Parts: sequence; C-alpha cells; structure tokens
Amino acid sequence: MAKTAVVFRSKYGASKEYALLLGKKISAVVIENEGLTPKLVDEFDTIILIGGVYAGRIVGIEFLKKNIKEFKDKRLAVFAVGASPSSDENTEILRKKNLRSMEMLPLFYGRGAFDESLLSFVDKNLLSVVRRAAEKTKPEKRSDLDKVILDTVSPANWVDESYLVPLLSYLSDF
Repeated sequence: MAKTAVVFRSKYGASKEYALLLGKKISAVVIENEGLTPKLVDEFDTIILIGGVYAGRIVGIEFLKKNIKEFKDKRLAVFAVGASPSSDENTEILRKKNLRSMEMLPLFYGRGAFDESLLSFVDKNLLSVVRRAAEKTKPEKRSDLDKVILDTVSPANWVDESYLVPLLSYLSDF
C-alpha cells in the first residue's frame, strides 16, 4: 500500500486544518514543512503539499521547486488555501504564478479563513494598502480578492471538507 505524506505550511491555521482533515481521511502522515528535507519524506510514495496563499504565492511551494528532481518517482499534488472564492480562474492564476516549470503538478484550492486580529504587523500593513487600492477600484473591475477584503466581516472561516473532494478523487485514481 502506498504511503502518503501531507506536508503543510500554515501561517494562521487554515492550511494546518486542511492538512489534518486530509490526513485523517486518507490515513496519511501529516508533517509540518518547517526545515523539511527530501530525505525526511523519502519513504513516501505520495506527497501532498498544502500551503496558504499570501500575495499570490503558495507558502511552502519552494520546497517542491527546489527538490522536484528528487521527487521524480513520487506522486505529487498541491492544495492551496486562500481567502478568495474557489474558481477555475483563480486556480489558473495560482498555477501560472507558482508552478512554473512544474505545470504537470495537479493543483487544488480550498478557501481558508480570515481574522484580521491575528495578522502580523507586516500583513496588517499589506492588507491596509490592498484595501485602499480595492476601494479606489471601480466595483465592476474588482478582483475576487478585492471583494473579499472589502466585504468580509472578520473573523471568517470558510474551511470546509468539500474543498478536499477533487483532491480525494484525484488520489483515488491511484
């Protein structure tokens, strides 16, 4: 039977929540991607990276990029977690921005959570800049993220097991 590792990187908790949910559903080992090396996941046949999306970047994706050659014989998948609503368009933007040279990797997306009170000083400042820009943008030109930033009452938690269904379906094909 294939051994699976769910490797996660979580800044505010939603990615960890998805990692634990997925790990339980598929009986996988859940590992935090902090100081992780390819040797530590060598025993696994399948590696699923779960990372939050911040400023369009999937946290933890560098681990896969840096070690992609070492994982050539493994099944890999990426599950991104962000505040924007799930859509094919958002997923494609994430793919283009994060999976250059790794386009073959399946990418899945789930909505996370948003609690302004938990944000770091840097993230609060970044949010305020993005919020001001969103406010200046005409409503019909606002991105999904702009709408979330302007419309969400903090705290909000959109973590839902249903976002894992496409990933679970992908994994069941093996």
